[in-house]
Amino acid sequence: MAMLSTKSNSGVSSPPVGSPGRTVMSQPRGERLKCRSKLKICTWNVKTMSKEGKIENAIQEMKRMHIEIMGISEMRWPNSGEMQVENHKIYYSGKNDGVHEYGVGVIVSPTVAKCVTNFTPVSERIMLLQIQASPINISILQVYAPTADKEEEEVVELYQEINKIIEKIPKHEILIVMGDFNAKIGAVNRTQYIGAHGLGNRNDRGDLLEKFAESSDLVVMNTFFELPPRKLYTWKSPQDKPERIVRNQIDYILVNRRFRNSCKSVRTYPGADLESDHVPLVGVFQTNLKKVKKRILVKHDMRRLRDPSIMGDVFQDVNKEIQKNKEEVDIEQKVNHIKESVQKVKEKYLKPDKRKKKSWMTEEILGMMEERRISKNDPQKYKNIQKAIRNKIREAKEKELEDRCTEIEFLQQKHDSYNLHRKVKELTGTCNRKQQGKLTDSDGNIIIDKQEKLKTWKEYLEKLFEDQRERHLQMEEPTNGPTILRQEVESAISQLKDGKAAGPDEINSEILKLFDEESVILLTEMLNTIYDSGKIPSEWLISEFIALPKKPGAKKCEEYRTISLMSHLLKLFLKIIHRRIYKLCESRISPNQFGFINAVGTREALFAIQVLFQRCRDVNCDLYICLIDYEKAFDRVKHDKMMEILKETGINDKDLRIIGNLYWNQTANLRTEGEHTENVKIMRGVRQGCVISPLIFNLYSERIFCEALDEMEKGILLNGLRLNNIRYADDTIVFAENLEDLQALMDNITYHSNQYGLNINVKKTKFMIISKNKITGSQLYINQTAIERVKQYTYLGTIINEDWQNSQEIKSRIGKAKSTFNRMSTFFKTHNLSLDIKVRLLRCYIFSVLLYGVESWTLNEDTIKKLNAFEMWLYRRILKIPWTARVRNEEVLRRMKKDLEIMNTVKVRKLQYKGHIMRNESRYTLLQSIMQGKIFGKRGPGRRRTSWLKNHGSIKQTPTFPDCSRQSKNCYNNREHSSRISTPRRCLFLLKCSSFIVVGRIKKNIIHLLLPYLVPFNLFFY
Repeated sequence: MAMLSTKSNSGVSSPPVGSPGRTVMSQPRGERLKCRSKLKICTWNVKTMSKEGKIENAIQEMKRMHIEIMGISEMRWPNSGEMQVENHKIYYSGKNDGVHEYGVGVIVSPTVAKCVTNFTPVSERIMLLQIQASPINISILQVYAPTADKEEEEVVELYQEINKIIEKIPKHEILIVMGDFNAKIGAVNRTQYIGAHGLGNRNDRGDLLEKFAESSDLVVMNTFFELPPRKLYTWKSPQDKPERIVRNQIDYILVNRRFRNSCKSVRTYPGADLESDHVPLVGVFQTNLKKVKKRILVKHDMRRLRDPSIMGDVFQDVNKEIQKNKEEVDIEQKVNHIKESVQKVKEKYLKPDKRKKKSWMTEEILGMMEERRISKNDPQKYKNIQKAIRNKIREAKEKELEDRCTEIEFLQQKHDSYNLHRKVKELTGTCNRKQQGKLTDSDGNIIIDKQEKLKTWKEYLEKLFEDQRERHLQMEEPTNGPTILRQEVESAISQLKDGKAAGPDEINSEILKLFDEESVILLTEMLNTIYDSGKIPSEWLISEFIALPKKPGAKKCEEYRTISLMSHLLKLFLKIIHRRIYKLCESRISPNQFGFINAVGTREALFAIQVLFQRCRDVNCDLYICLIDYEKAFDRVKHDKMMEILKETGINDKDLRIIGNLYWNQTANLRTEGEHTENVKIMRGVRQGCVISPLIFNLYSERIFCEALDEMEKGILLNGLRLNNIRYADDTIVFAENLEDLQALMDNITYHSNQYGLNINVKKTKFMIISKNKITGSQLYINQTAIERVKQYTYLGTIINEDWQNSQEIKSRIGKAKSTFNRMSTFFKTHNLSLDIKVRLLRCYIFSVLLYGVESWTLNEDTIKKLNAFEMWLYRRILKIPWTARVRNEEVLRRMKKDLEIMNTVKVRKLQYKGHIMRNESRYTLLQSIMQGKIFGKRGPGRRRTSWLKNHGSIKQTPTFPDCSRQSKNCYNNREHSSRISTPRRCLFLLKCSSFIVVGRIKKNIIHLLLPYLVPFNLFFY
């Protein structure tokens, strides 16, 4: 049995590990790496790692000093996660609000990276890294304590948080707590925990550190080794001068007392250089590392199928493999054979290229950094070299930017949009770091152990999907259900989307699309066997969840979004069923549901409430609104009630049986950190990632609102009918003319929702009143709990408020678009890309953020000025024109070789949308009623505020609303009329008939700019 040495430079000896009365080996002897028995571990406050070239400099210093693990204090990287640089793995934990402040990290060598078992980002001041070693595992806590200007309470809280982590770490492991503690212990009398060889005088923070060490049974190792002061100090004060030395010891390495003898030495290396006023503190530990056997998820590059030769080879091989087992009868065997055939072909042809990413760092810069280190004692030379390094780094980064921009230009010429946008994201730094969160238990304690994490996730899933239902599905023997046709299978395969993550069977949709006619026939026979028997393959019944944080800093399971990965073969099968039942189910869904319905979406929902509430305001009709938020609505659907609703729709018996068996026999597990939880029985909720789940949820929601509201004559009177709710899936707005009516509506909705398992989240549900009069004292209650009244609310991603004006929403959209632009400023401000590509990607990344929900906007002069000013703000920054240059807007547009387009786009999309609604009476009956229907009320005196409908009248050359309605329905005749006009005259004709060209001179470049937008909708303006 390997033993730790029992002697150290501190002169203290103890029985060896593994002897009676001491620690037993925590791990059996496993595969050892060929590494030194002495492991160098370092901690260093580097002031910041956000500067270009600093991470490469740190790795260079690690290699020079043969350091395997380097802890970093004051990392200044936001969020938490891991990334790889030059084969070294970097783990970091920072602030969740995106601020580059505080932060800790650990850089490990390639050897140690293979032995890391767990990484836990605790906060911006603490992180934990666990390493498998022999004979005893190592746990490292990297710390950055508050500076002297912070309150003492912050330091106490930090130590309390560290203690909570220490309690979770097994006692038989080596524990190292290291970092910048901003405390001076000084040279004091020796104790069990503090040595006599500290530096300087103790301060109050030093007393706190000693108390922490005693309470946690930790030994401050760099106070136990007798060394000269130059190898003890860790920080150089700004007042430090050759004639007056001011240096202190404020960084420490602490080891649990039980394993103090594993530490052979601790000293500082003043000769190391990383542009910091601290020096590295290095400890040498006697231990061996053990390689961790991790489950590696093999990724395959589906993009390689774009190569015709590779696609041809895959086409031949996959069909040849699948057709080998034609005579197989057992369904499970057939599914396994398809899976194995696809996997075999993917392994042969679709392995990703393992090309090493080229770094911008050059050997010349690294050499200059080494020269700078050697010149530390010559301040002037050090300063000159540092200036030269900054210049070289700037040149190297510009060269890298130029090369990447050349790649982007080349991809644009090839029309390879996928790789183009991937390169843009790499260039802007939005996809190079793997984010990682933490998990806490019900008491708020951070979970460290991986098995405990899996157990916590399993318990959460069991609680989430637990329900009381019949153990077995009771169904009569099906009597009807048409046979699945080959054409249906081919159509369903063509509708599968590329680029989607594969499920547990690892079969991608791109491979399914390469099936030839004979393979499709075999697949059709297999699906028909499943359809006729109702027996679903066991692998199809297992869903795999992955957890993604809903927001930065997620801790609890509830704060993660569980995304389901399911078999693509199952998706194909359910697409066929979905196509058969869709029209039957959709006919039972009311027109005020806008979620998961063909030809409608968030745009229609936002338009409906915008125009409806504006029209109510115009006729002095007060509105009392409740914005409902359900608790995990999709996961609360009761399966027995769901089946009752589906039976009443009249779908085929075999389709119903497939859906029932799928829901009654399904299980799921969750994948985290490469491990899976045990399978959990899903007793309620609709299946995530399933194509028929949205349809089922809409039917389920429809039943609730039908039972709750059918006999209630409350709401807004529109064309003689009562309208009292607008829904987008589970995001629901309920409204009435007075508080009593709204309270009655909500009482009924709450009761019937509870009957169907859906609970209203009282904390997130809000109450709003829209009225010209100031109404106070009104209160809405749900389950005897008062609902908070708000002045504004974010609904479907847009801000709605009591005044029902879009100025606040437009201001918010401009702010979000500016934020996106600033994140991508490196890309937009470079001179290495043509203006054409910049403008194209400006529309893709910036305008798309700005113009979300634009069809429902109501514009005025103020908002138009803000939109135009924002567009000019973008162009000035692209051209790098400062405000002090006094360059006029006309000159900016001339340099951009374009005209203002945001307002043109806004007006075009609004007019397009109006014509689209007016032409489709059957689909948009409710929206047409909202636009033209009679609302009970009386106009007040004075001029009406601008509404969405009247907004068009304020735009020059716009036809009146009745004219638009009439002409939009006669668009085909207008198209025939316009086709008789010659091309040049037609361009002018379209522009004159549109609504957004100011009277005056029409420039040719405006025609070229706007004509593509006008062609699809121009005809209803004539």
